[in-house]
Formats: sequence, C-alpha cells, structure tokens
Amino acid sequence: MDVKYVNPFVESVIENFSQFAGVTPQKKGISVFKDESPKTEISAVIGVTGSLSGSAVISFPENIALKVASSMLMDEKTEINDEVKDAIGEFANIAIGKARNTIVDGGANIKISPPTIIVGRDHKIFFPPNIPVLEVIFTSDLGEFYILVGLKEK
Repeated sequence: MDVKYVNPFVESVIENFSQFAGVTPQKKGISVFKDESPKTEISAVIGVTGSLSGSAVISFPENIALKVASSMLMDEKTEINDEVKDAIGEFANIAIGKARNTIVDGGANIKISPPTIIVGRDHKIFFPPNIPVLEVIFTSDLGEFYILVGLKEK
C-alpha cells in the first residue's frame, strides 16, 4: 500500500484527537497489521469506495473513548453508552472526512460510508481479501490507541 494514502488519515486523526482529547499524540509507528485479539474497547469503522477501496478503523481503549466523547459532548461520560458511541462516530466522521478531502484534492475519487461503531470486537472482517492493512499506533498521556487502514487502488 502506498503510504501517501495513509498519511492523510494519520494527520487528521492526530489533529482531531488533539482538539477533542486536549493532548497531542505521537505516532509510535506503522506496522503491518497482525491477526491478534482486539486491543480496544470501542472502534469506528468507515468504508472507503471509489478509485480506492477498503476501510479505515479508529480504535480507542475505553478511557480514551470516554475522554474524547466527554469533550465532544461537553458532558462527562463514565461508561460506554449510545451517546458515547455517537460521539466516537462523529469523531471518525470528522477525522476521516477531512482525510478524504485531502486524498480527493490529490486526484483520487473516493467516497466514505457512515461509521459503524463496534465495542470489543476484532476488526479484520472489515478488510476484504488481498488488501494490505497497516496499523498506525499512537501514544499519548492518556495511553495508546490506533487506526487500521486497509486500502487498495483500483
């Protein structure tokens, strides 16, 4: 996979995480996704179609999901509920939507689907066969979170 398509997702997640969580994460690294048990409590999955196909998944441990949701909703949340899920979905919409705009400005023709929110599940089923998947790990004062990006140019 060409990292030029991954970078807009990474940059947009960093920017929006900084805005809503109040801390700036550092990119820990990019690695090929390994089939292993879920690391997170809540994830937003967005499909990508057009001249690129695949998915982007933003995954947060519970404490980070609650922090982001509380900031977005301007109300402290202490458990994963429908409001928190909606806030994480909106976060993903903003972050992935901005990344999409950057990619489109670069000449690609892509669309994104509304996010699907998943709690405590493995996400590999969202990546079609033969699409390389990269895991981008972030670290912050709140802990680690990551995005998975699986894209293929048609």
